[in-house]
Amino acid sequence: MLLLVPKWAHHYDEFWNSIRRRNLWFIKLRYLAVLMLFGFLLSGEYILDFQFSDSQVRVIIISSILILFYNVLIHSTRKFVGCNANKFNCMHLSLIQMILDLIMLMLLVYYTGGIHSPLFMFFIFHMIIGSMILPGYVVFSICIIVVIVYSSMIFLQYHGILDSHIISGLFPAFSETSFAYLILFTVVFNLTLLISVLLANTIARRLYQREKELHESLIKLNEQEIAKQKYIIGLVHEIKTPLAAVESILELALQKFLGPISEIVEEKLTRAKIRSHEAIMLINNVLRISKLKLMNVSVHEPIEVNELIAEVIDQKSEDAKSKGIIIVFNNRRKNKNTVQGDKVLLELAFSNVLGNAIKYMEEKGKVEIDLSDSESGATIEICDNGIGIPEKDIDKIFNQFVRASNIKHKNYDGSGLGLSLVKEIIERHNGSIRAESPSRLMEQGRPGSSFIIFLPYIYTPEL
Repeated sequence: MLLLVPKWAHHYDEFWNSIRRRNLWFIKLRYLAVLMLFGFLLSGEYILDFQFSDSQVRVIIISSILILFYNVLIHSTRKFVGCNANKFNCMHLSLIQMILDLIMLMLLVYYTGGIHSPLFMFFIFHMIIGSMILPGYVVFSICIIVVIVYSSMIFLQYHGILDSHIISGLFPAFSETSFAYLILFTVVFNLTLLISVLLANTIARRLYQREKELHESLIKLNEQEIAKQKYIIGLVHEIKTPLAAVESILELALQKFLGPISEIVEEKLTRAKIRSHEAIMLINNVLRISKLKLMNVSVHEPIEVNELIAEVIDQKSEDAKSKGIIIVFNNRRKNKNTVQGDKVLLELAFSNVLGNAIKYMEEKGKVEIDLSDSESGATIEICDNGIGIPEKDIDKIFNQFVRASNIKHKNYDGSGLGLSLVKEIIERHNGSIRAESPSRLMEQGRPGSSFIIFLPYIYTPEL
């Protein structure tokens, strides 16, 4: 198998996509070429007063039909041609198209006048197109063959060895063409063809080289990102250890295992414990995001969404009870399809959204979770009547380190990382999430917010 693909592009999807796009462009152009051939025949016969011979008419019609036939065949089979550099691929399909086109063009040029054919300039067009896709040595080899065949055809027609098919009414016969003009035309045309290939292939090669450099830079950036995330994980683990120890000591002191303490000291220790807990939660979020970025393959398992939500509600029930918040779960599903994905990550996402609903709510509020389905997936709406989200912040809250403007001056702990993590988890499961505020549970002074999550039943893990 002729190897046409550079090694750096073997596994570079964008390279293959560009080749596929160009193949489709050439297929569409070929449909146009068929129309132009019929237009050339009809306009020449009935408008420009050409006198086509019977053989010329037959060749133009048959050639047009053949071009249309193999173009339809290529168009219908191109989607089955793969992108494996070691097998027949879309680059080979480009080469086949170019060879077929040049054979048909050579036939048409021969039967429409040879040196006097109005179609000979399309050789240059084909060479430029080929130079945009195929390696230089392949295009130059094809170009040299075209030069030899076309030049030989011209001289054989001039000396009467091959029949001349001059279009009557367009150009004079070969006998009226001087040998000097023949030499000059052949040299100029062949040089033009070779120079066109040289320039076009040089430009294409430089573009491919630049694409290769960008591809290598992207690989290095990805490697550096992995190294950075690993460094962050190691660093925050080291920071978390002493903070966890401080929180444990504060807990012992608050439980009065170390002896009695005054109310003032207890208040200070409680505040210190809250702040240390906030710091640990921030570290946990950073760890989760770093681990998520390092995950190349997620776990792929069937998940009962209603069971997952019930587990998350159970985890958050104590926090809700402490604030007098009612959590209502409405399972409106009509079927029992499972969502495919990573249960740990999805549990983290739902826990984060429900935890926010409880945290950003005054006493005696309400959270309603609706689970519904469609043929394509499950929809989960987590709705509350809490403090809500200002309209200007709706489009920003899924960005890292962004918090709604209405909580910045209130005593709500948080880092602004939770919802960005949720969004990344949901999108990794081919799903979507959006926020709305006010919610349908809104009350006077309590606009509330809703988070609507969609998870498809068919899930393809990112590689």
